[in-house]
Amino acid sequence: MITLSNTLNNKGIIQEFLDETKKRINDGVEITFSRKANDELSELAIDHNISADDIEQAMLNLTIDNYYRGVDPSTNADFSVCAFSTVVGDDNLEIYLKYGLHVTGVQIYVFSNHIPEFPMAKPFNN
Repeated sequence: MITLSNTLNNKGIIQEFLDETKKRINDGVEITFSRKANDELSELAIDHNISADDIEQAMLNLTIDNYYRGVDPSTNADFSVCAFSTVVGDDNLEIYLKYGLHVTGVQIYVFSNHIPEFPMAKPFNN
């Protein structure tokens, strides 16, 4: 997955991704978790009392400052995929959150949601 450089144009691309995410969630689109993401969510639930609702809330609270990497500006893929560093739950647990928006449909698909194994750079975080 590529990392977009810190330019106004790239910030706009990520903001559009976030705006579309929020629109889909607010329109009632259900978030689907991959098998891997579902297993990771189970671990978060057991170890930190994190639920799918917490992940959804984290997605609604994302800003471009949370951007880690992703989104292919060529738009040649079926999904626009992006990864973020964000916090979830009452304890503000930092997680790596990677999800995609289906380009021609409305699906939101979570690929990964786990505690990061390494510090995550945030190229748009001022």
